[in-house]
Amino acid sequence: MSNLSNKTEYKALSILGSMVKMYERLHCLNMTKDDDMDATAAKNLLQGIIETNGYQVNYDRNNKKSILKTIKR
Repeated sequence: MSNLSNKTEYKALSILGSMVKMYERLHCLNMTKDDDMDATAAKNLLQGIIETNGYQVNYDRNNKKSILKTIKR
């Protein structure tokens, strides 16, 4: 599935960001309660991986990047 490393590379996080955004397209489709719960759990896990690495999912349609570096204040 992947090569294990000490750090997750940007490209992998970018792909995960695209996947998280795809989950948003499910909101208008009919799903069973159990399937919806499982899909939501999967989306949250992927989003957690992105956030743990210092990025956030980019939902801006005018920006082609699927993730953005989190700004630390």
